[in-house]
Amino acid sequence: MTNSRAAWLVAALLSTFATTASAQRRAEIGCDSDDDIEVRELRFVGNRAHTDYALERGIATTASTWWRRTFRVFGQRYCLDSIAVLITDSAGLDFHYKRTGFPDVKVKPVIRSLGPRRVAVEYYITEGRPMLMDSVSVVWHGAPPDSLDYTEDLPVEAGDRFDTSQLEAGRDTITRRLRNHGYPLVTVLRNFDLYPKDYKATVEYVVYPGPKAWIGEIKIPAPIPANLTGQPRISTNRVREVLGVKEGDLYNESALERAERGLFDTEAFRFVGITRDSASLMESQDSTVTVNVQLHESTLLATRASMGWANLDCLRAQVNHTNYNALGGLRRLDLNGRISKVGTSYPTEWAQGFCTSELLNDEVSDTLNYYLGGQVSQAALFGLRIVPTLLVYTERRSEFKAYLRDTKVGVIASAQQGLGGRLPMTWSYQLEYGKTSAQPAFFCAVFNVCEAEARERLEQYNRSAVVGWAATRSRAFPNLVSPVAGNVMRLELRHASPLVGATKDASFNRATFDASWYRQALGGIFVTRFRAGAVLGTRLGLGAGAPTFVPLTERLYAGGPNSVRGFRQNEMGPAIYVPDDFSVDTLPGDSTFLWSANPLLVGERTVPSGGDNVLVMNAELRMRSPAYPELVQYAVFVDAGQVWNRGRAGTGVNFADIRVTPGIGLRVFSPVGPIRMDVGYNPYRRTTGPAYVTETSGNLICVSPGNTLQVRVVNGVATQDEGDCPATYQPKFGQKFWNRLTFAFSIGQPF
Repeated sequence: MTNSRAAWLVAALLSTFATTASAQRRAEIGCDSDDDIEVRELRFVGNRAHTDYALERGIATTASTWWRRTFRVFGQRYCLDSIAVLITDSAGLDFHYKRTGFPDVKVKPVIRSLGPRRVAVEYYITEGRPMLMDSVSVVWHGAPPDSLDYTEDLPVEAGDRFDTSQLEAGRDTITRRLRNHGYPLVTVLRNFDLYPKDYKATVEYVVYPGPKAWIGEIKIPAPIPANLTGQPRISTNRVREVLGVKEGDLYNESALERAERGLFDTEAFRFVGITRDSASLMESQDSTVTVNVQLHESTLLATRASMGWANLDCLRAQVNHTNYNALGGLRRLDLNGRISKVGTSYPTEWAQGFCTSELLNDEVSDTLNYYLGGQVSQAALFGLRIVPTLLVYTERRSEFKAYLRDTKVGVIASAQQGLGGRLPMTWSYQLEYGKTSAQPAFFCAVFNVCEAEARERLEQYNRSAVVGWAATRSRAFPNLVSPVAGNVMRLELRHASPLVGATKDASFNRATFDASWYRQALGGIFVTRFRAGAVLGTRLGLGAGAPTFVPLTERLYAGGPNSVRGFRQNEMGPAIYVPDDFSVDTLPGDSTFLWSANPLLVGERTVPSGGDNVLVMNAELRMRSPAYPELVQYAVFVDAGQVWNRGRAGTGVNFADIRVTPGIGLRVFSPVGPIRMDVGYNPYRRTTGPAYVTETSGNLICVSPGNTLQVRVVNGVATQDEGDCPATYQPKFGQKFWNRLTFAFSIGQPF
């Protein structure tokens, strides 16, 4: 065993040398003159356990950038510093493999000429037989009664490949669990014995839990003010109230970290430090540990302004003013104002040139959107476990091609529970006085409300009240902006009825579930996503066949840059069409007509109706670009989904209707998040649906091809016989490849 230990010591020293050399030589491998030898290619041959990308990051030798290799002018040119670098890199690769369970690994560097002053550097790796862990055991010195709870489901187990990084993860797991259950002085030793001839290893963790401890005195001196000559403005008594940890609690290191993060997240402090005084536990006669809290106040008033552009928002702007210590006691006051769709209507026509044509032609988006709101949030209630918030606002907002919501006044009272925990939840109650408008054809096709007077009932100002609950389980690593491993799941439930203060017409029950999984595969990050939702509304009549009404803001939509990317925003699923023109056939009597539109001859506006059931599935492989891998990412994806409407205008859920659209994407990382362009290929014809035009009196006339609903004109007013408008209108299908591509631009990963 002595020889094995000595070999590991030598390998560790080589690794340290290799790491230091790598850090130093990164700045030295640039080409200083034309006589330097350029590294045009860097290859690894024979590596199966580790990716090329992982091995490249551990060595100093670097190939010229993709732009330099391709265009010869742009990009960075890297050269071969010396043969010693290859020896150092080989030692680093050798140690990397040995510490991850390959004791017989052989690394051979090869330099291959590619022309004058240009070479390819190749590392031929023979991994050899892996060393496996024959046993993993835990030895306790003073084991607590529930010791088995701390050693179950460790990241290492017998049969796994011997990997020192995984051994460290196992030790950290045991340590963390004990420190979260009252053992702040726990020590875990990691021992292993290697049997190279048998390619086996035995692993042993030795645990010294130390004394069980409780929180003793919590020392909170006055915060250091932002202006060193001024006085602190935040009360230490209030900090103690919201800390979430009190004297007498069982010691829990995660609780202290959550308290530290929670105080920092209030943004009232630029520095928060919460530490334990281990010496106090040594000196204590009652197993208590002293906790020290150190605070530096931040600037407590802040004003921010921003402007931007989006293809479905045109120009937009936002102003925010925040008081982080409003009303005393770490209460936060936010005053927000924002406008969007700038350029679509009076008085902002001067900016019309910034708006896309499809936005200007959308009847529900061609109006200025605004939002004014004031929000008060308590830093915490009952410690940092529940954070209440009260928001009062007024707004006008439109959903592309779907609806326009005008809210005179709205109030949202919410409480966030379990922030920083395993399953944070949000409870909310939303009360609004407003109205929702949409295309007349939408109400007629979906809810059988075709007369102008009947539509007014659904479009008038009324009271809506919604009770909501949402829970999010996040295990994404390293963050939610661009995760590489783990998963994120979210479940949301919403209910509205007269019982909670809503009118009968605004009643509904809605549930949505969204989950994403991330893992490293195929040299990149493989992401899968599943989204499903259902909503139940209220019937507009007494009969069993009466259509079901779901408030437009609660209907479910799919299609767009964060959904099925082969479809434009909200355009997946049922749709209604408003043709630009139609033909009139006169029936006997000269006062009766048939109106119909020919989709091959006329254009149309599409009105997505959404639905009461939705299903979306995505699979995406994200790969680093060979050119600027830290900056650029490629993606290949396949999206699938469908929206169903079980109401009058649609059919039941039929999985045969699911549409699949593949595509490719490009992401460029920036300070505001990944700037993203996706191109989806849609091979399907657009869905068939009913077609309507609006008569001058406001009544809707069905003009679907082949319809038999007669139109009569009396005193200049056209009325149509009652009956279903057939879903026989289908827009022209573009035969060219380019007509089937859907382009989407946005910021942030799609999921």
